[in-house]
Amino acid sequence: MLIDLKFDSEDGSLRVPKINLHLFQGMLYNLLPVAFAQFLHDTGFETEKRRFKLFAFSWPRGKGKPVFMDNHLVFKTPLRITISTPIKETVSGITDGALGKSSVRIGNSTLFCSGILTRNPLVEREEINLYTLSPITCYSTLYKKTGEPYTLYHSPVESEFISQIHTNLARKYNALFPDRAIPEGNVRITPSGEIREQIARFRPDDPRPIKGWWGRFHLQGPRELLQTALDCGLGAKNSAGFGCVEPARSRNQIAISSESR
Repeated sequence: MLIDLKFDSEDGSLRVPKINLHLFQGMLYNLLPVAFAQFLHDTGFETEKRRFKLFAFSWPRGKGKPVFMDNHLVFKTPLRITISTPIKETVSGITDGALGKSSVRIGNSTLFCSGILTRNPLVEREEINLYTLSPITCYSTLYKKTGEPYTLYHSPVESEFISQIHTNLARKYNALFPDRAIPEGNVRITPSGEIREQIARFRPDDPRPIKGWWGRFHLQGPRELLQTALDCGLGAKNSAGFGCVEPARSRNQIAISSESR
């Protein structure tokens, strides 16, 4: 399920720090019921000693390109954010929270939810073309001779990137359906056209930036795992604002508008 949230502001703009993904993640958690938000943040859905939030979110999109000003980004509203998740409690929590609250906070700014569009694109074949709404990241943790760890990020042309995409989707599927066997066959991901590297920090005090990739990608593999990619995101750090994707075409759209404010 894809949820498109539309936000407006009283002065027609939103000003946020240049490093802001943690603020948008915090806003989404604040839309959810407190107990479920705490479960999702602290525990999530476990499999193979790993924990998944099973949601991804896009980077914010305003009216036109944002403007850099004093180490801040200024967006013109309306502002749009897309969340992907297959978890019903997350869907209902975000939609009910967005429409039920009189306002939401992003940093020091106040926004008002002016509309919601939910989409339920279904994968019907063993291939699909996807667009990134936030960059896809895959990485390995390695160790120096001194024992100090360091992060090696992989690009979409590397075999390790492709391998991690499949393994990650298989684990997410297992977290979603622990009683089902993981579908046979591997997922292969191939860039379709130009891809663009992105380096960003989740929060200002992060010691190391995260590297990801924007672009259009072609995926082949078991239909159930491709659906998991749409629903949960691709690659790592989905709940931190990475790997949210949408198909070339979406169907089954339901529009929900809030009352005028």
